[in-house]
Amino acid sequence: MSEGEHQRFTVSSTAYLRNLSSEDRQAEALAVHYQDAPTKTEAGTHISLRFPTLIVASYVNQPHEIADKVARILNAHWDDPE
Repeated sequence: MSEGEHQRFTVSSTAYLRNLSSEDRQAEALAVHYQDAPTKTEAGTHISLRFPTLIVASYVNQPHEIADKVARILNAHWDDPE
């Protein structure tokens, strides 16, 4: 993937709560987010909704590393025919 090319899957914090415990409400919740690439239309540029697709479990030891790896794998294989 070249520099500046759109990535369908990215990692960032989300407001989605995994559980409703007070500890979970205080902790950062990470997610792998999905967003289609912008497309040009006759009316202008269409930008799709970005939404959390996979929520990283709170008991994972290295949540950023795991989420980044999942996003890289999904980006690399998204257009595979199978």
